[in-house]
Amino acid sequence: MAGTSEGETVAQMSASTFDFGTVAERYDQWYKSAEGAMYDRLEKQAIARLLPHNGRGGELLDVGCGTGHWARFFTKRGFTVTGIDTSPSMIDVARGKRIPRASFALADAHELPFESGRFDVTAAITTLEFVRDQDVVLREMIRCTRQPGGLVLVGVLNALAPINRRRKAARKPTYKEARFFPPREVKALLARFGQTRVTSAALVPQTPWLLPLAPLTDALGRWLHLPYGALLVARVCL
Repeated sequence: MAGTSEGETVAQMSASTFDFGTVAERYDQWYKSAEGAMYDRLEKQAIARLLPHNGRGGELLDVGCGTGHWARFFTKRGFTVTGIDTSPSMIDVARGKRIPRASFALADAHELPFESGRFDVTAAITTLEFVRDQDVVLREMIRCTRQPGGLVLVGVLNALAPINRRRKAARKPTYKEARFFPPREVKALLARFGQTRVTSAALVPQTPWLLPLAPLTDALGRWLHLPYGALLVARVCL
C-alpha cells in the first residue's frame, strides 16, 4: 500500500469528515452479505434508470470513488471512468481491481483538477455526506461537466430511511460523521443548476426473512412515490 505524505494526510482530513483509509481493506465486504447485495442491486438499478440510454457511454468523473465499486458499474454501462478520492488507501484498492477503462487519482472534490466541461457525466455516490462543503463540491462537479447536454448524478443516504435512522442511532464511526439528507434538501441543493429529478431507491424490508421481497417493495415504493428508500438518487440535466 502506498505511503502518504504529511501534505496528503492534511488534505484528506480537511476535505472529508471521515478517514476512509481506516476501512479501505474491508469496505467492500458489505456487498458480499445478502442484505448488502440486495441494497447494491436496487441502488444500481435506480442509478441506471437515470443514465443516458443511447449506449454510447462517454467520459465520466466518479467523485469520491472509494474502492472503485461504482466505477466498475459505470464502465459496464459503457463509460470511460476517471475516479478521484482523498484517501490514498481507497485509491490503492481501486487501482488493485484493474478495472478496464477506469483510472484513479488522489484529488480533493472541493478543487477538482480538471478543465471546465471535460466530462459528459459527473457522479458522486455516497460522497456528499462526508465532504466539508457540499455546495463547493457541487459547483465543481457542474463546472467539470459538459454544457449544454451534460449530466450530473448524485446518490446520498436518505435521512428518512429506517436503515439510516438505525445507523445513526448505533453511532458507528462511519455513519456518526455522515450528514444524511432528506429529499427536500437534495432537491433544493440541485434544482438551481438545471432540470432536476430526485427519487428514493432501495426500499428494503427491515425484517431479515422478508429480504427476498425487496424488489417488490422497492417497485411499490417507486409507484407510490414513498420517500423512505435507503438512497436518494438525483439527476441534473445541464
